[in-house]
Amino acid sequence: MSNLTYNQAKDEILTQFVSVWGTRPAYYQSVDTDRLSANTSFARVDVFHTAGFQSTLGGAGGRSFTRNGTLTVIIHTPIGKGLQEGYDLAKIVSDAFEGQTTNGGVWFRNVSINESGTDGMFSLINVLVDFQYDERK
Repeated sequence: MSNLTYNQAKDEILTQFVSVWGTRPAYYQSVDTDRLSANTSFARVDVFHTAGFQSTLGGAGGRSFTRNGTLTVIIHTPIGKGLQEGYDLAKIVSDAFEGQTTNGGVWFRNVSINESGTDGMFSLINVLVDFQYDERK
């Protein structure tokens, strides 16, 4: 059973992403990407918490609260490069999360890769990853 705060869980999720993405450009949580080069692939990464619930009873310090959410990684590849690079990058991200749990106890499941059309000069592929962890208080 994990015991993570929202910030700690977000840090663990992003650390998992960075471990496979390496030095490729990536932008996090609503950073403006309009001024990027149309020749470079990049990812936009967002962590969204969704539903949560109290999962155990008990007094202060003994209660567990389950937190759920979705990691969204939008892979942008220049249109002229075709979708192959986008699929390759999406697979790298997918493999980093599918069936994995972080050291702190963030559990990943329901990983999907979805084509999302184009945006300006980029083809888009989304990688969606559900996550869950517990916070005790």
